Amino acid sequence: MGDKEENKDINVAQDAFDRIGKKDVAETGTDSRRLINSLTAETGGITVGPSIQANNVSNINYYITARTDTRKKSDHDNEPALEEPDLNKRKMVCQQNYKKEVEKKYGKMKDYNSLTGEWVNFNRRYTKLLILRRHLKLKEREDELKSGGHLELRKKCKSDEAMCIQVEDVFAADENGEIPSTIVLQGPAGIGKTFTVNKIMYDWASKNIFQGKFDYVFHFSFRELNTKGNVSLIELLSDQCSDLNLKEILACPEKLLFLMDGFDEWKFPLDHYDVGLGGDEHTKQPVAITVSRLLKRKILSKSTLLITTRPSSLETLDKGVTLQRFADLLGFSVDEIHQYVSNYFEAKEQAAQAQNYFKENESVLTLCFVPVVCWIVCEVIKHSIDCGEELTLNLKTATQVFVHFIITLREHHGNNLPLDIIHKLGPLALEGVRKQQFLFPEEELEKLISSPVQSVSAFINKIQFKQGLSCQSAYHFLHLSIQELFAAIFCVSGMADEEINTLLNDSLHNKSLLNVVQFMFGLANMKIQALIPDSNLLPISVLRTRLEKWMKEASRYVYILELLHCLFEIQDEEFVKKSMADMNVLSFRHGCVNKKDCTVIKYCIEQRGEVDRLDLMFSILKEDEVKALVEVLPKCKTFYMQAGYLTEDTVMNFCQMLSTHPSRKFLFLEITMRKEGLKLCCDTADSGVEEECLSIDGDLPEDFIWNICTLIIPKYNFESISIQNSHLTSNFIEKLDGVLKMSTIDLQPLRMEFGYLTKETAEDFCRMLSTRPSRKYLYLAITMSEEGLKLCCDTHDDMFVEKDLSIDGDLPEDFILNICTLIVPTYNCESISVRNSHLTSNFIEELCGVLKMSTTDLQSLELRNAHLTDSCFESLASGLDAFSSLKYLHLSKNSFTDSSVPSFNQIVLNCTSLKHFDLRGNQFSPDGKKNVKEELQRNYTSLIHSDRSRNQEDKQEYERYLYLWI
Repeated sequence: MGDKEENKDINVAQDAFDRIGKKDVAETGTDSRRLINSLTAETGGITVGPSIQANNVSNINYYITARTDTRKKSDHDNEPALEEPDLNKRKMVCQQNYKKEVEKKYGKMKDYNSLTGEWVNFNRRYTKLLILRRHLKLKEREDELKSGGHLELRKKCKSDEAMCIQVEDVFAADENGEIPSTIVLQGPAGIGKTFTVNKIMYDWASKNIFQGKFDYVFHFSFRELNTKGNVSLIELLSDQCSDLNLKEILACPEKLLFLMDGFDEWKFPLDHYDVGLGGDEHTKQPVAITVSRLLKRKILSKSTLLITTRPSSLETLDKGVTLQRFADLLGFSVDEIHQYVSNYFEAKEQAAQAQNYFKENESVLTLCFVPVVCWIVCEVIKHSIDCGEELTLNLKTATQVFVHFIITLREHHGNNLPLDIIHKLGPLALEGVRKQQFLFPEEELEKLISSPVQSVSAFINKIQFKQGLSCQSAYHFLHLSIQELFAAIFCVSGMADEEINTLLNDSLHNKSLLNVVQFMFGLANMKIQALIPDSNLLPISVLRTRLEKWMKEASRYVYILELLHCLFEIQDEEFVKKSMADMNVLSFRHGCVNKKDCTVIKYCIEQRGEVDRLDLMFSILKEDEVKALVEVLPKCKTFYMQAGYLTEDTVMNFCQMLSTHPSRKFLFLEITMRKEGLKLCCDTADSGVEEECLSIDGDLPEDFIWNICTLIIPKYNFESISIQNSHLTSNFIEKLDGVLKMSTIDLQPLRMEFGYLTKETAEDFCRMLSTRPSRKYLYLAITMSEEGLKLCCDTHDDMFVEKDLSIDGDLPEDFILNICTLIVPTYNCESISVRNSHLTSNFIEELCGVLKMSTTDLQSLELRNAHLTDSCFESLASGLDAFSSLKYLHLSKNSFTDSSVPSFNQIVLNCTSLKHFDLRGNQFSPDGKKNVKEELQRNYTSLIHSDRSRNQEDKQEYERYLYLWI
């Protein structure tokens, strides 16, 4: 029927209604059904459907539609009937053609800022979103909002397969085997609802999902449906693809899936067109009725519906439509955020730069569970890279990011809400931050805004929860930072002149308000204010004067890192420099300092020019934090820092920085290898507690160790150098010798330690020591281990350090003798110890010869567990005749027998100062032990056995005494 005929019929129905309907109702109380029949008869086949409540039709809302089939005739209507095989083939071809159209249409997408003709590959950009199969519990939502733990919640949900589902599982049977036919997918603005719907369309057309389950999938946008007039469902479907044989398609409604996207944008109520409606999918009616009948399953009742909506409209939808399954779209987890960034940038280098930005800005990362935020950050970073600007020039601060976010939400997800909405929500946001309240009842919002609460759903999210026996609802800002930003905008607006002073004063004692203050500093930036047109914010000069005054007062109450974050937000060199005039020492001891914090610290030091000390003691930094700070450390006269999980390159860059600033006279530097990476501890302040030291511990490459030594040793006057658990070669020792000779270290006492050495390397080191005759004192210990030799050397003249040569381990006799030959003649060794080796009488004779050639006053000789025999003892007795200074002789755990007893007396006679004689663990018989005691008793006024107490009276009672262990 043409439009003119239709209008004519409608006029006829109107007249009939005026003549018959109103009269009957008024005079005889005609019921609704009789009225419909009368109207139908009068209009000759025109169906009139009133909306009637309680038989009262004094105010009848009616619609008029032609009973005649208004379906547009297509080419398929006049086709002759086909045989079954041909019919199936045609159906298949028709379906494939439709899929190709869908795949082509949904295979590309436009960004918010795309120019004409600019398209993005959809599949490349798409990143999987988390879908929760149930409502979040009230406590889960409260904890998420209070802590800003949006990503923690998503990590927890992702790890629990019972909580999260895939897109294709949304339509799966439940535990009772029932398959839902109407599903709702809810999520706040920008979370990816439309993205998910488009993905379903594309994947179905690409034959990735729902093959065999749905023959056809149709996508309707409520925003577009709002623009339609009188239309039938057939016409709506024809708009999607004109070549479809809809008669055949609709014959199997159970094979159809309708994706109804954006119910929160639907302008019409669902409950207004609910009574007395007739017609089917061919009936042309106002779009509100057609869509309402589809949602309420009065058309194609066996089809499947997926409806997306914001939480603010969920209750309205639930009242008008029977929802059989609920799913909550949570957005991205951390892994998906990184995946989105990788998908966004085609160049890996650009993707890496973007990933680094997210690592630096944890507050931004916590908001990036919302895909639109990821897009904003990536888009601005890409623009910066393409223009050759500093990477984070336009997204350096949290204020920049969140202002961009709310502007984008307003323009693309808020139907261009007036900006005064932000100011109207400000008091609620501020009061919530003050009280630590993050959930608000609907009546609190209604007091502030005249429009329906749904109108601000771009910024406000709604949740439903069970309380007792009833179902309750509450509202919250999309993110805690959004609430804090709204509070800050309200405080610095002209409408709340007194509020700013109150908040600044309260923040000195209420740390929960400091984030609002930080946003206030950000809003004092001229570029930020330019992003918010007609914002009615205080003039920059007025706002900055108040913030500057607060900074002076806050330095007495607020942790210094929080103050630096405030200065970072304002991004004004002159303001920062003036505010930091009295901040000579920046101390962050025992603080948890992340990369963002280090970026802030670096920025503030750069603006100030120089600080006296930067103290990061017990604030364990990591790779990214060290990289952020290393460039600014030269501007710190002294600094202390600890770091872990470092790479060799980062440590090398750090040492390079130290080597280029020789004005520092003190350095304690410790580098330790751990499983997770290198640990570094550095102090450049001479506090008197630590000595100047270079310590490197771990199985690190020799070249790496050597490069550090060449960078650091010539610049600083180390008292100690320690290189432990590394496999060093003789070449390294030779080069180290050269570096030491060229530095001032060679002229002063030095402590050195090495580990994992070979015998050749240890011998070369001792040869190096033997060329330093100016050193009169030496402590040298060489110890055998499974990994190699450990060597410890100290040339300090310290009354608490013995002048000792100690060799421990089953080492070759020639090696031990070579060490003794190199060291003993050069240094005044008071003690020589050789343990756990296999020595012969030849070694004893050679050692005694070396001792006689030196000027040492040997006081202690230990040859323990050296497998010495009786013949060795005879050589020892004859070789020690010139050492009257010997006080300690330790010969335990050898192989001496009773045959050695006569030689003991000779040693005692020659070594007149001997006070301790240890013969335990040898092979003496009881009689032999008795003979030893008797022999020694003749030469000593008192023989004090090991089972006697060692007290001063024992020593003073006798002129000559000897402690004997046997």
